[in-house]
Amino acid sequence: MWSGFDVQNNYFTIHLRRNFNIEFDPKPDFLIHSVYGKNFLKYNCCRICISGENIRPDFKRSDFHIGFDYIDSPTYLRWPLFLMGRFMPEYLLNKKDIDKIMAEKKRFCSFVVSNGDAKKRIDFFLKLSDYKKVDSGGRFLNNIGGPVNDKLDFLKQSKFNIAFENVSFLGYTTEKIFDAFLANSIPIYWGNPRVSEDFNARAFINVHNFESTEALIRYIQYLDENTEAYKLMLEESPFLGNEIPSKFRVEKFIAFFNHIFCTTGKRKFINCFKDRIEYLAYKTHTKISELKQWVEHRK
Repeated sequence: MWSGFDVQNNYFTIHLRRNFNIEFDPKPDFLIHSVYGKNFLKYNCCRICISGENIRPDFKRSDFHIGFDYIDSPTYLRWPLFLMGRFMPEYLLNKKDIDKIMAEKKRFCSFVVSNGDAKKRIDFFLKLSDYKKVDSGGRFLNNIGGPVNDKLDFLKQSKFNIAFENVSFLGYTTEKIFDAFLANSIPIYWGNPRVSEDFNARAFINVHNFESTEALIRYIQYLDENTEAYKLMLEESPFLGNEIPSKFRVEKFIAFFNHIFCTTGKRKFINCFKDRIEYLAYKTHTKISELKQWVEHRK
């Protein structure tokens, strides 16, 4: 999986243990893997790929996929990354004490970024900073004396949060907008053009709805200078009707795995030999063509 992932205790094992009898085995019937590396290729069993990255599913490699894409298939589940974090969607349903939240707002806008690869995000940070200082608490473009230790606590102090994804792609909604909602900081969101299908459109600023950056900043300035208008947006629940959408309820996650476990036996992977060759090439840093030649020579 990814760096720091706890194989024994994680989002998947917690929910699967509550509903199924699972055990870890070096020769599994079902393998849950991610998109990092190629170690999964050595397992000739049913493969379930989980991706938190903006990467398209490859059904030639894995039988089932969980990710961001809008794919209508019994072998795919759209389950965005923000659903698998340490905070469940239920945290966004808490009743808001607006006066208390407003008293915490010591900053205009926050920005927490670790890398400078996303040009649109950086450009917007610089342009919004021309209106009023944007406090940058990440490792990149830090302007508060060093990276913050607690991101959510930092976001709570800000009226707004720049919640831009690294890229814009249909369905690609990560934890960025979710974290801003958790901190009761109005998200300024850019990334998934269909994000309003995930969250209440009245609860955040959707960059995709503005014709220009100038128009966007004018609207942010309006909310910043008009307390009542700002409060109206802040009072909105992140989810319409203050209810978790059925598509994001854990029952759907469990139903997907129930479908996998009940309808799939041990996988007979057609390209097992091909996968073995690619896995060996990956582990030995050898060209695939050279390994194929060696295999032919051994026959």
